[in-house]
Amino acid sequence: MFIVAVLLNVLGNSSFRKYKELETKSTKLITIDDLPSEFSEDALKTINEFIQKTHDLEYEIVMYFDYVTGEILKCAVGDLNSVKIEFIDGEFEGYHVASIHNHPLGVYSPPSDKNFAIFLRNFEDYEIVSSFNQLDFRS
Repeated sequence: MFIVAVLLNVLGNSSFRKYKELETKSTKLITIDDLPSEFSEDALKTINEFIQKTHDLEYEIVMYFDYVTGEILKCAVGDLNSVKIEFIDGEFEGYHVASIHNHPLGVYSPPSDKNFAIFLRNFEDYEIVSSFNQLDFRS
């Protein structure tokens, strides 16, 4: 039942639909060796798709995903230099949670001060920040 609720939350989310409709661009991608050993090939595909879709956007998107299954759990679209997302207590229980978000060109070089909020979220194990020409990773 809980998995169905998460799927409906993602699939019914207008931010998720907007993300899925973004054009996939040709850009440099990462390899499985760039990630911690806990990350699966499916998670790598999710990350690389995100990098391709958000490479040159003029706004931020954040996506939470399971780094073992690659399943997208939650997504939000923001503006030029921020993106907000609301959480429900326990919604990620049973998942291996990582997030990825983009920093548009000319806005920030990762990390920004807001990226240290990972230390306040007990459910999130890893945070990845992608920008125009680099990737920043923290756990």
